[in-house]
Amino acid sequence: MRTIVIALLLSGLVMALTSAANADSNLPPPPNIRITTIPQLNNEEQVFICPTDSLVVIANWRDFRLGFRQVGIGRSTDGGYTWTDSLIPWTNQYFKEQSQQSDPTMTVDRLGRFYMSVLDYIPGQDINGSIIGFYRSDDKGVSWLGPFAHAPLGTFFEDKQFITVDRTGGPYDGTLYCAWARFDNPNRIMFVRSIDGAETFDDTLIIGPVQTSTGCGTAQIDAGQFANPVVASDGSVHVFWQGFALDSGAQCTGVTSLKQRFSTDGGQTFASERIVTPVSGWTQADGGIATYSQPASDADITGGPFDGHVYIAFTNIGPEDGAGNSDVDVVRSIDNGLTWSGRLQINDDVNSDLTDNFHPWLIVNDEGMVIVIFYDQRYDAGHFLFDLIAAYSFDGGETFTANHRISAVSSSPAALKMADGQAPWTYDENGFQRPLASPTAGLIGEYIGVTAFHDKINAVWTDSRDGNSEVYTANWYLPLLEPRLQVPVDGMIANDVTFSWATSWKHNEDRYRLEVSPTADFSAGVITQITDTNLSAGPGPIADGVWYWRVKTLTVAGDDSSAYSAVQAFTIDRVPPSMPQLLLPEHEKITNDATPLFVWDDDPAEPLLDYTLSVSTDPLFPAGSATRAYTVTNQWSLDPGEPLPSGTPVYWKVRAADPAGNTSESPVRTLTYLPYVCGDVDGSGGISVSDLTFLVNFLFRSGTPPPVAVAADVNNDGILNISDLTFLVNYLFRGGPPPAC
Repeated sequence: MRTIVIALLLSGLVMALTSAANADSNLPPPPNIRITTIPQLNNEEQVFICPTDSLVVIANWRDFRLGFRQVGIGRSTDGGYTWTDSLIPWTNQYFKEQSQQSDPTMTVDRLGRFYMSVLDYIPGQDINGSIIGFYRSDDKGVSWLGPFAHAPLGTFFEDKQFITVDRTGGPYDGTLYCAWARFDNPNRIMFVRSIDGAETFDDTLIIGPVQTSTGCGTAQIDAGQFANPVVASDGSVHVFWQGFALDSGAQCTGVTSLKQRFSTDGGQTFASERIVTPVSGWTQADGGIATYSQPASDADITGGPFDGHVYIAFTNIGPEDGAGNSDVDVVRSIDNGLTWSGRLQINDDVNSDLTDNFHPWLIVNDEGMVIVIFYDQRYDAGHFLFDLIAAYSFDGGETFTANHRISAVSSSPAALKMADGQAPWTYDENGFQRPLASPTAGLIGEYIGVTAFHDKINAVWTDSRDGNSEVYTANWYLPLLEPRLQVPVDGMIANDVTFSWATSWKHNEDRYRLEVSPTADFSAGVITQITDTNLSAGPGPIADGVWYWRVKTLTVAGDDSSAYSAVQAFTIDRVPPSMPQLLLPEHEKITNDATPLFVWDDDPAEPLLDYTLSVSTDPLFPAGSATRAYTVTNQWSLDPGEPLPSGTPVYWKVRAADPAGNTSESPVRTLTYLPYVCGDVDGSGGISVSDLTFLVNFLFRSGTPPPVAVAADVNNDGILNISDLTFLVNYLFRGGPPPAC
């Protein structure tokens, strides 16, 4: 299909869009291990490796083995291969036998002390009915102290209390931070800290107050949800959350955004609210799975080359996602959260516009590698079943690798419910009789977990392969994946190329073998280049024609290599297109049409040309003087709001550009617009017998020439003579055709 490029030279606006069709890595998934041993619902997992003993891995999750919400704890002492699982017992809960528990979160300090936070609540009790409970383990998860609770109780409901701890070794090292949403609606975003191991807490701060505005259907607007704290390498604590943005006049924009506040004094005071990026907010994946742009964040505190970077991964439907399906995007800051990059999509499924990618979780390991896991539907043609996927960044979030499948079996949203046939009542370990609640756990919950120590990664997620939602885990070492190709994209046509691909291994330890061939199977004519960067001008001269390229990752030490990447094709074309031939208006024509039709030839031998029409009063077409118009054919009429100037010569030309960027340009033609009436020989503004008299006097009696000569050329033959007089007589007195100057 032919496309015509139209640009407004006056605007100076240039938009560049790039995309690359990639397939996920063909590296097989690591072994999948089920942690939970019960047939009931489980979801919303977190996991951390002990930094002082990497064989110890602790996980927690929302557990429904009693028929209602409790918190389960998993512990592994062999790096995540075998597990024990248990519940936080009734005797160790804040409200004891009345309570349910939900929203488990976790963190660990650099000395190996684990912290858990849970929501303790009494169903249906709005007054003094919820509290955020904290637990601490000083013995690598063997036992847990608590519950410690922040105060006060009140006429509100706490929700989604995520926690982190300062591991920087700085002045606030060991400080525990917690952020959450407090309801009733409109809700607020809350924050609290503890400097004594979660045993006591400072006064609670409101860092996301109720917003007062107009334009969103209500005067008061929810502050947001999904508050996530993270500590940057300079010791500053940042809280990110999802909420409505206000414009500079405090008016509601209706745009959901990721918001940020940060503190440089250990969480005692906070800078004003900032917007990180607009997001899609609450959405739904195929299968009825509720999704949202929850920020999953972590920071590089390693002291390495990317120290000071902060990363946020989130589910998002961007303006580029025309089909309305979600991707997983990442934004990064390279200055400890002060400024932010644009969005980078990290899922590489070829049909990402048709599949949903959602629920990411992100961690930075102790060497500065960024690890993201998320759910993805790419392995199901019906876009219903989902899998757990991982992607890695070795260059500080600038690029992400080919995606790595982690779950070996796809899960079905339809199976994420309690098993049928369960008894309506059950008893807990203390003999309390409990009703079996309906499965109101939001299908797969609202988050998952990943942790890493050096190259070892552990992930936990909700999985339905056994007919119900269970907690599954996998542990694996940071893989050497085949490169994820970026540019040239598959099918690209260019007159020159620069090759780029995602970094596939550790900083200063990676090396790449770039191969270019005129054959798709690389059986002949292969040009090879070894490079230590993921950007190359190419392995040598590349002639015009169709080419194929691929890349393999090598280690600098030479002890390992990846498989080859997927193969992508591109075409080199350095031959300019044929010069456009200008057809209408005729050269040096005078027209009475202020918005004339411009026409040039359309070369059928080159069906993919882009055309740019330029019209200017200056024959040199200086920047800012020309009107350039968009059209879908080889012709274009000027917009009525941008007519030609009267009485001034106008110059026009057409440039043709092929898909490779080669161009050719027509010669310049001129025309002049005069606002005359064709046949109005005497310039009176109309056509009458006086025009006949004027023309007779001019032709036969040496009378005054017509004010606009072209207006007297009524038969449009380019000559003023008796035939024009005859034409005008026929029109006025004999019903002949109208003048056609």
